[in-house]
Amino acid sequence: MKNAQFRLVFVLFGFLVLFSCKKEDVAPCSGAWATELSNELSAIGTAVSIYSMDPSDANCNMLKGAYEDYLDALRPYGNCSTLTGTSRSDWQEALADAESSIDDIC
Repeated sequence: MKNAQFRLVFVLFGFLVLFSCKKEDVAPCSGAWATELSNELSAIGTAVSIYSMDPSDANCNMLKGAYEDYLDALRPYGNCSTLTGTSRSDWQEALADAESSIDDIC
């Protein structure tokens, strides 16, 4: 189950790469999403490392919090004007699935 959540993160990255907004759109629809979300991604990586070395409840909660922060930072990207139709629906569904699976992370 843990692998499913991490795969979902990468799916969301794929959607962001494929459907990033035009330059004239206002942030956070810029094409520099990886840079804009680097703090959240770094926090997830750190939390995963810490949890893998010590799978305590506190470290699990830290991992869940980092994942929630990342999803919160991703949410505004769903408003990009180039994300339309099926792509928008797929993106919204993937985000909703990720949010609903937070409790299953650890």
